[in-house]
Amino acid sequence: MAAPWRQYLMKSLDANKHLKYSTFMQLATVRTDGRPAVRTVVYRGNHGDSDMLTFYTDTRTPKVEQLQHNSFAELCWYFPDSREQFRIAGRLTLVGEDFPDADLRKAREDAWDATGTGTRAWFTWPTSGAPREEDEGAFNSPVPDGAVPSFALVLVDPQSVDYVLLPGERRRWDRTPKIESGDAAAAEAPATWEQQELNP
Repeated sequence: MAAPWRQYLMKSLDANKHLKYSTFMQLATVRTDGRPAVRTVVYRGNHGDSDMLTFYTDTRTPKVEQLQHNSFAELCWYFPDSREQFRIAGRLTLVGEDFPDADLRKAREDAWDATGTGTRAWFTWPTSGAPREEDEGAFNSPVPDGAVPSFALVLVDPQSVDYVLLPGERRRWDRTPKIESGDAAAAEAPATWEQQELNP
């Protein structure tokens, strides 16, 4: 059964689909030194029929080390036309080429196959954020058919969703049980969601 907040999110995506940037989300993580880090990622749909959101990342970027250090993160998603904001907090799972679960490795390959040539090319470029390559040919490498090692699928498993509709509506859904790092029993338990109306 889908989480109750999903109908709000799907409705917002549909209402704003005419905007090219409607799938852009801000992802906040914590650096290993405790400082915050934020960047834009692109929503790539849900993982199967689950409540887990997905996006792609390059395994050479700093966010990967940050997620390995602390897998909890928060997304902030604002839809300007409908004036809605979603803050989605949860645990992230990074699925690379050596991920132990075969089904998720297959999901990663399927994600690569569904990705356009232009996006695939980014994962063959020199490491993002490193000093600029003098050889411009380094940005024109051939794009292979199969997923390159730098390509990863990221799953966002929400634990709380804070929804604001400006100017006057706000509610939050909290998942029970919460999944703490390494808490296998909680991860297997059926999730329920508690809703609370909040002051805007």
